[in-house]
Amino acid sequence: MTIINVLTPMARLRNVPELIAMLEPENIIWHVITDSDAAEQPSFTQSWIHHYVCPNISGVFFERCNNSINWWIDTHPPIPDQIYCIMNDDDGYEPGFFNKVRDFIQELEHDSKNHDVIIVSMERGSETPPLEQTGPSRRHHTSKLWAQPQNMTPGYVGVEQIILTGKILDMYRLPLLVDGDGRWITGIVHRHPPAFAPHINAWFNYFEPGRWNR
Repeated sequence: MTIINVLTPMARLRNVPELIAMLEPENIIWHVITDSDAAEQPSFTQSWIHHYVCPNISGVFFERCNNSINWWIDTHPPIPDQIYCIMNDDDGYEPGFFNKVRDFIQELEHDSKNHDVIIVSMERGSETPPLEQTGPSRRHHTSKLWAQPQNMTPGYVGVEQIILTGKILDMYRLPLLVDGDGRWITGIVHRHPPAFAPHINAWFNYFEPGRWNR
């Protein structure tokens, strides 16, 4: 079975039980990264969950998140032939997501096509939460981000949508910018043409109050 690693910068500990329930049946390895100055640290007993504490460099959420991924890559070099993706601590995945990814990789291998970089689609819920809840800089729309070439630009693709082998992940670091994930993905796909999987869906901010009817 294809080994899939999920990297998660973790600050919203309240979501941990639901994230475990979602991921536990999926036969993945979950790498949870928390800030060194967090008021509370999680405790895990599951062998498939690995916990790391990253030195915090900033109070700004996107800098903390992106830095924690870069720190993890620097200190725990990705295994070249394993698969990696990034899930923020309030994101989710459609049912069967990881088996769909494994099946897609098998199809690519069968057709002698490269699977080093895969782009999936992302659903963004049914409602935009109120302005007073999100603030203007995080008031994301609900339009779907489709896995298609014309969307490989900041603002139209998110970190949740890229799935890549360890050998590619090890080559790149996320800019510590509010649109750093889009810039990161744009740079990767420019040099490593991706396989697009529009039929596979990540779920943006699935645990954000008021975004999803669930």
